[in-house]
Amino acid sequence: MTTDQPDANTPVGTPVHVDFRKYDGREHWQEHYFLLGVDEIGTWLGMRAGTAFARPGVDVTARTDTVRLLPHQALWAACYNAPDPTGQLRSRTYVDITTPVSWTRTGEGFRATLADIDLDVIERFTGEVFIDDEDEFEAHTVALSYPPELVAATRRTADEVFGAVRDHRPPFDGTGEAWLERINDLPG
Repeated sequence: MTTDQPDANTPVGTPVHVDFRKYDGREHWQEHYFLLGVDEIGTWLGMRAGTAFARPGVDVTARTDTVRLLPHQALWAACYNAPDPTGQLRSRTYVDITTPVSWTRTGEGFRATLADIDLDVIERFTGEVFIDDEDEFEAHTVALSYPPELVAATRRTADEVFGAVRDHRPPFDGTGEAWLERINDLPG
């Protein structure tokens, strides 16, 4: 039996393309991962250092291994980054506030599509935790005509995630970092 999203029976290493959009449908970050596993929290994806990813006008190469968590039932998507020996990557945990994930099966694996609703919760390697991109959220609330219920859900979610990251509540309690160790299990 095949499903439209990865499950516990999906092989580790299955390709997953994460297709971030803006609320109006414009392309945003395009990221290529491999499935690490699925548990009660969500779908865990791995990206090796050196992997290219992009958004319109910006091409990036991952400085470190990264794990992305797409939770089953949440309005956010988290990245957990391995320490960068150069010190240039300063975010230990980076959480995008989003719309729910929409999954589809592709010829190679899966596509996860979600809209980035601007606000981010960031934890630096120093321990500092903050909500970022308030100005972008305010501007897009008007320019992209965010409905009032989306604005309220986004703010509520950002505050909840901020508290969970600050207080090191699951899955921000070292759970993501434990998944980083599994990147070495990926094929190739």
